[in-house]
Amino acid sequence: MKQGILVSIMIGGVLVPAFSQTPSPVRKQFGPVTAAKMTSIPNFVLPAMYKDRTAHPLPATADITKQKWMPPVGTWGINGWACANASAVSYAYTYEEQMAQNLATSGGTPKYTFEYTYHFLNSANESEGGDGWMFVEAFDILKATGGMATTDFGGMSWGNGFGGWTSGYAKYYNAMKVRASEYYKIDASLAGSDELIKQYLYDHADGSSAGGMLVFQMNSDDIDKHMTTVSGRRVISSMGNAGGHALDIVGYDDTFNGGSYLLVNSWGEGGGNDYFWAKYSLFKTGAGLANAQGTPVMFVNVKKNYSPMFALKVSITHNQRNNIAIMTGVAPSAAATTATKNMDYAGAFNFGGGPFPMMGIGQSSTIEIGLDVTDFVPLLTGSDARFFLHVISKGGAGTINSVTLMDYTSGTAKEIASTETNKTIAANATTTISIPWTGKVSTLVGGNGLSRTQGASDCFAQPGLAHRGGNPVRITMTGTGASQARLTVRDIDGRPIFSSASALNPASGSAAMSWEMKDSQGASVAPGIYFASIQLLQGSKVVKSGSAKISLID
Repeated sequence: MKQGILVSIMIGGVLVPAFSQTPSPVRKQFGPVTAAKMTSIPNFVLPAMYKDRTAHPLPATADITKQKWMPPVGTWGINGWACANASAVSYAYTYEEQMAQNLATSGGTPKYTFEYTYHFLNSANESEGGDGWMFVEAFDILKATGGMATTDFGGMSWGNGFGGWTSGYAKYYNAMKVRASEYYKIDASLAGSDELIKQYLYDHADGSSAGGMLVFQMNSDDIDKHMTTVSGRRVISSMGNAGGHALDIVGYDDTFNGGSYLLVNSWGEGGGNDYFWAKYSLFKTGAGLANAQGTPVMFVNVKKNYSPMFALKVSITHNQRNNIAIMTGVAPSAAATTATKNMDYAGAFNFGGGPFPMMGIGQSSTIEIGLDVTDFVPLLTGSDARFFLHVISKGGAGTINSVTLMDYTSGTAKEIASTETNKTIAANATTTISIPWTGKVSTLVGGNGLSRTQGASDCFAQPGLAHRGGNPVRITMTGTGASQARLTVRDIDGRPIFSSASALNPASGSAAMSWEMKDSQGASVAPGIYFASIQLLQGSKVVKSGSAKISLID
């Protein structure tokens, strides 16, 4: 985050320095995705196992629209410039979430509404806050807050006329449980990119039973003039000359028209016009697609079986929501007066929504939201901590009515309310409320530097809390009668990111293996929670297995 100007405010008679980071800016519509932002999005790399095409052949065709998780395609009240949010949230993300939950599509509208992210990105005006690239901002918000179910939001098009922001902690808590984990890009203009795209469409490039969906933007003006029919299928012969529009890739066919991708139009034209085909070669020329960094095609992963450990329940009243930004922080000591780490929520609640009450034009000035602060867990290195809520104000009038820390670490929600209530939000300053927390951090990270997952069998990672760039993590497990050990490290979504194997002495069978906090391509992994598992093998028979949790911090 960019460093901001330090200011100080008086809280409880004590001069406290306001927090020193500014919230992430939201890109204006029709502005370019900056080179720095595009570079920060990880490139998708084909896993090593697919180098053996005899063992992992890539079929000639794939079509995920036949999967039970495919969202319904339709107009469902899309207005303004919401195509990127619709393609990202109500198509690609909804598909991934339903697949993760093995939840078949039902009804005529997607399970998760794009309006949730879109309303954070406009000024309560449906003609603002979107263009063909704004699936990047949508994915960022999904990573930070999760996606809101259409029923929780109030309907597929709720708030269209007034830029509605939903109120109710339970709704935000439900969204937290379905957070996206990361999104990746493929430069479709490069040689070899078709193999990456097709592998993801076929099996998510991880051996899944079905493939996934990818998002891209194209020029769409006068697109109907470029439509033809080939062997009974609608085909686009070239891209438009202007007008950014986001679509999804949902299949491919090597045998059709020289090799083509199946596209779905996020507007949902109806009448059988929702789908059409585009040659692979159109993505190579870049005409109607390219920007300064090639032709990015992106997909999103979601957290599987995720449940927040900590969250803040916040009630705020304000008359001009575009004049405030809401952020959180933590310090690894209950005695701390300032946060050592802060985070915003990727443009949600960051000086957006126009000069209107918190819930939108003509709506209530008071809103209750939930903010997941589980990402701070790797920083809880002691027996206590302090969580912070920051409201950065540029004007207007408002109040932080209440802040409650929701602690789910025991399996049952424990509410710890701040003693500070009804605190006036100081204009042109940062107003902070904090809550101390005491708990058994060892149950979250691992006591004495060791970490073991619940139910594991004598498998330990030391240290359980590791610093990236520090000494390798050592994973051990004891057993006998095995001649080989296999180590696999997975991210929080269960995707394998690293593996290795070593021979053992059958008499001892004890395994001691190391992980240097890098993926299989040798790139350093991001901070977060990982799971290391060891299998002790005798031939193909698994003698013993176990797993350990590793929390990585910078």
